[in-house]
This record gives sequence, C-alpha cells and structure tokens, in this order.
Amino acid sequence: MEFQRSRTGANRERIIQAAAKLIIERGVANTSLADIAKEVGISKGTLYYYYSSKGDLIFDVTERHMAYVGGKILSWLEESGKGMPREDVIRMVFRTMIRSKKRGQIRVYLIEEALRGNDSIRGRFIQEYERWRQMIEDGLRKIFSDDREFETMSQVMLATMDGLLLQQLMGVPNISLDRISRFIAGQGTAGQSRAVSGEIGS
Repeated sequence: MEFQRSRTGANRERIIQAAAKLIIERGVANTSLADIAKEVGISKGTLYYYYSSKGDLIFDVTERHMAYVGGKILSWLEESGKGMPREDVIRMVFRTMIRSKKRGQIRVYLIEEALRGNDSIRGRFIQEYERWRQMIEDGLRKIFSDDREFETMSQVMLATMDGLLLQQLMGVPNISLDRISRFIAGQGTAGQSRAVSGEIGS
C-alpha cells in the first residue's frame, strides 16, 4: 500500500512537471491533456485517473509555482528585507509576483475557467486567495513595526497584484511600481483609514 501511494505521488509529480514544461513552451491554449500524456509517456486514460480536467491540472501547476515563489519571498524577508526601506520591500514583492508573463497567462486562464462556472477551480481560487492574503499579511508584519491595518493592506496588495498582472499582459504602458509601492508603504494606519473613510481615492 505504501509503495502504491509512493508510485501514485511520483506519477502525479511527473505529470505536473510535464504540464509546466509544455505550457511554458506552447502556452495554455496550445497544450492539451493528450499532449501532456504523450510527454509523460502514459495513456490518456491513465492521465484522466489523476486529472479529469485540464483546469485542475493547470491549477496544480500554478499552485506549485506560487508556493515556491511565496517561500522565496518569506525567506528573503527573514534574511534581507528587514533592513530595507518599506517601499523597496513592497516593490520587490510586486516584481517577483508579476514578472513571469507565462505564469500570468496561466493565472488568467484559470480565472476565466472559474468565471465560466468551473466550481472546482473557483473553490480552489477562494482558498488560494486567503492563503496568499495571509502570507502577505505575515510579510507586512515583519517590515512594519507601527500600528497598521495589516489585513486590509494585504487585501489591497493582492488586488493590486491581479490588476498589475492584467495590465502587464495587455501591454499597458507607464506602470510605475515605484509610485505604487511608495503609496502603499505610506498607507495602512488606523488613523489614516478613518480619515479617508467614505471617500473615493484621487
């Protein structure tokens, strides 16, 4: 039984790695489950045993990458980020999260699948957003020593990341991570939040 579980895990890992390789080479739209099965050297039926839909497989590919990136960011904050200016830390996080165009395309594909009614992916996205929000909040607590609304700031940063990602994929010019990071670094105290309550940002 233990051997069977180990083999199942190894096969799943091979499938995820093959899918990631093909998606990076060809893009999401030009990669099918049949292509992935051929790359791994298994039948389509065997692949369906592990993944019945392309969306679920791609989500696992993305989740694996995001967990890796998140771990790198948290490690960097622990080792190097504490002594840097806050806006520099925030800018580094944004750049790390949005720099891969291919990963951005995968994320947009998954969002489209969720909006089209794929409840499985939608549910996983909701869980993922909360995990990422918490990770960002934990990181903010490491670089800000004053009284901030960390939960709200983490929600703003996560929403900003998605917006920046879409703008980057569409080729929107003049996106200034410097100004955005500087603005966020200066926000978030309880007093500031109350002062702008009910207003639309300029």
